[in-house]
Amino acid sequence: MWSRNRVGNWVIRQLALLGRNYKFHLLLFVLSFLILTKFNIDPDLGWHLTIGERFLKGGEIVRGDPFSWTMPGYEFGNYFFLYQIAVTFLFANFGHILTAIFFGTIASFSVLVLIPKELNFWKLLLAVLGVLVASSGMGVRPSSISFLFFAMLLVLLEKKMTRGIGHVLFWFGFFAVWANFHQGFMVGLLIMATFLTIDYFWQRSKKKKAAASFGVLCILAGFAGSLVTPFHANLWRSAIFDLAGSNTWRAVAEWQSLVFYFPANLVYGLSGLLFIYIFFRKFKSFEPTWALIAAFLFTLPFLATTFAIFWAAIFIFFTSRNLDFKLDLESDIWVKAPILIPSLAFFSAIFLSFVASALESWQLTDRLRIDNYPVEAVNYLKEKHISGRLFNDYGWGGYIIWQAPEIKVFIDGRMTGWRKDDGSYILADYVAIAQGNCDIASKYQIETVLIAKNLKVPCFANWHKVYEDQVAKILVKS
Repeated sequence: MWSRNRVGNWVIRQLALLGRNYKFHLLLFVLSFLILTKFNIDPDLGWHLTIGERFLKGGEIVRGDPFSWTMPGYEFGNYFFLYQIAVTFLFANFGHILTAIFFGTIASFSVLVLIPKELNFWKLLLAVLGVLVASSGMGVRPSSISFLFFAMLLVLLEKKMTRGIGHVLFWFGFFAVWANFHQGFMVGLLIMATFLTIDYFWQRSKKKKAAASFGVLCILAGFAGSLVTPFHANLWRSAIFDLAGSNTWRAVAEWQSLVFYFPANLVYGLSGLLFIYIFFRKFKSFEPTWALIAAFLFTLPFLATTFAIFWAAIFIFFTSRNLDFKLDLESDIWVKAPILIPSLAFFSAIFLSFVASALESWQLTDRLRIDNYPVEAVNYLKEKHISGRLFNDYGWGGYIIWQAPEIKVFIDGRMTGWRKDDGSYILADYVAIAQGNCDIASKYQIETVLIAKNLKVPCFANWHKVYEDQVAKILVKS
């Protein structure tokens, strides 16, 4: 048997070996964790927690909408089912801080999934740039899970895991799980089909043996797997018609173009320029499949910020395999200083920002106030039993459902593309009322209004103000 000293020495040697061979990987994981761990409360988290709690407590699968008074009973094909169960369990048992750390760890691990074994200083910097692009969609959000699944998809396609019956079965299970966490599975299925199609014709053009049968079966298996949810085909209906069909979804922040958000647009633009640079330097040495897919994914954040995570993933994947520039870290200190000193300053700033965010978020109520949720205003509604026909801020609907489920909301984050019986969108009506269309407001016979303190809605200009604080105000009909 080994003595205690020999075991201890062996462990030390293994750790030293790990640190020497994977120092950049460890550093990348730490940086990714500091950047991607978000302690803020997402506007949709409230209704996710409420739906998850209903399942965990009584096994209820929420189908017809029980939370709004404008569209009661509307059937939503919930593509967040497993996410809601998981996040509710974590939130209830470990609190919001550890839940945020858990999601930050998943996102950071996803970055490592995308990275090959060989990683140097410059590839590390480009990976961090990709992490910064992805940060807009990270946090305690289902998109963090989609980031992991998409990273796995890219690596598995690279390994050609589409050539046997075992692979067909794998993709069935893969998309069955993904479809229960986030609608990003649709992007994954599209990219998988695109990759296999382009790769098939590329191999044929090179006179190489290429069989399409298993590729087609893998795509069909992925689609079939996406139907293995409590909502089956209704999930696709909601994802396509509710989200993509709405002509007003650009009123929601995450569905606006990333180019409008500073400084995220600068980071996004820089990543695009670096991709183009590497492409023209290395385009003769790799198959065109990845370049075409990357170019396609680069265009998506122009349409909506929510797609940034997919571009970030392919950017990290592509650049970490094709950048050939190296830095000699053994050279003179004065040669390294102009690079290492700004890098150290950046690391310090990221670390201090993480610590400050964690400290100010230690109490959930404090975090909610920092994120400008109407904490006191909703408490006032509950104390005074005011709940009749509430018109609420879109971003506060989820919070109200979470903290005061007895109060029915006008709208919340689920309802981006929900259509009424006449084919019109509830979000379109919300935007119209907020912009002063009082004819539409009168149709709803609104009785109570909960909106931001500084927001002026002409339709409610003469209403009686019964409550106001630094965040929100409550108005009732005079």
